[in-house]
Amino acid sequence: MNIPETAELIVPIAIRNVPIVTGMVEQSATIFGLDKEGAQNLGLAAEEVFNVLASAARPDEKIRIVVRQGGYYVEVACYFSRHAIPITALNITKIPDPDDESDIENLGIILAAKVVDRLQLVRSRQGEMALRFTIERRYPEQAIPSGIPPAGHYSVGEGGFEEIKQFASRVSGMYGANSPGFFRFPGKIVDMVKSREFGVLLALDGKGNVGGGMLWKWGGKMIDSFGPYIFTPQPGLVGEIVQGVLEKVGRKGAVCIVNRMPADDLLRNFFEELVESCPANRIRTTACHPPLYRQLEEDTGSVAYVHPEVEIFVKECYERLVLPRSVVATTHAGEFIEPHAAFGVQVDKKQNLAVISTIVAGIDAEEVLAGYVASLYDEGITRLEFEIDLGDETTPVLVPALHAVGFIPCYVLPWGGRGDILVFECQGPRGF
Repeated sequence: MNIPETAELIVPIAIRNVPIVTGMVEQSATIFGLDKEGAQNLGLAAEEVFNVLASAARPDEKIRIVVRQGGYYVEVACYFSRHAIPITALNITKIPDPDDESDIENLGIILAAKVVDRLQLVRSRQGEMALRFTIERRYPEQAIPSGIPPAGHYSVGEGGFEEIKQFASRVSGMYGANSPGFFRFPGKIVDMVKSREFGVLLALDGKGNVGGGMLWKWGGKMIDSFGPYIFTPQPGLVGEIVQGVLEKVGRKGAVCIVNRMPADDLLRNFFEELVESCPANRIRTTACHPPLYRQLEEDTGSVAYVHPEVEIFVKECYERLVLPRSVVATTHAGEFIEPHAAFGVQVDKKQNLAVISTIVAGIDAEEVLAGYVASLYDEGITRLEFEIDLGDETTPVLVPALHAVGFIPCYVLPWGGRGDILVFECQGPRGF
């Protein structure tokens, strides 16, 4: 039986349609492989979002709901008018005020965020909004192979599913906190590769043993990579794996490949250090090893919108990376700014890391950011980063607010978003 990859529903945004929406989402999620709890949580999130929209929508407004199977996850995307949802509802760390009626109405977005793995709001070029939320399939952890792979001649290849699972188990066992948490679930890595959102190359001896490997995530102009992770001391193996990956990802439209969490110093001969490419008087990243970068194809340039407070820093980063950029300094000149800011946050507790990004830049950004910082520190997350998309001319106004709450610029990540990403690090909560 061929299972479709998407299901779609278009309905008026009206309370009477709640059962239709939740039923469609739950049934689709079940067909797409989520367990009962996951499907119910996805349905609950859709219900809460729909209720919030229905409380504010005009009678003639409609919503388009698309449920998509991603192999190792199921995603729901809700497309609607950009005026259909209160911006303040999207700040999921906010504690609702029981005396504020709007807070109670918007509680649904907070509840939705708590039952899904990821929640993201994006604005399309057509002006509509898309609220995406995702639940990943649940996978069991597997026993970590004991010892190291036997000595022998390992050559680079894609490997089969069992070899991919062995690779994941060894990464989790040998690299621990210096590797992403998803390696703890070997079956998940298999489905990530099967989804074609990820690629993998392994060092294989032809006898079922894996001596190392490298994983990467396909993107737009930037590819994220993980590894190489090496389990056996074969001379030259790192270079063989890296060259194999570069051949695989080359000429696929990507401009660069990055590694945001290098496991060790093995990549230094093949990549540039992004933090070192930035001004020396700035801090180094708090990660164990600084993020790395390598250009794959000619970078024809782009426009970077920056606030004057970080203009010199950004220009020096570009000079050291030899990237052609037109840097435009922009400040507020009285044009309308949304009264309320909203931010998204992704938390990796294993890495003790939270990455905050912009949903909407608003006048109250400093207050909202301060709340995020305080909340995350209270939860024990002490490595905080903020990402500004330099291809979005609405975001530079956030820089003074970032400085006010303790964030300083650390490095530029080429082509990490619509344009380049300027990554800030928090030096600690202020005023708490």
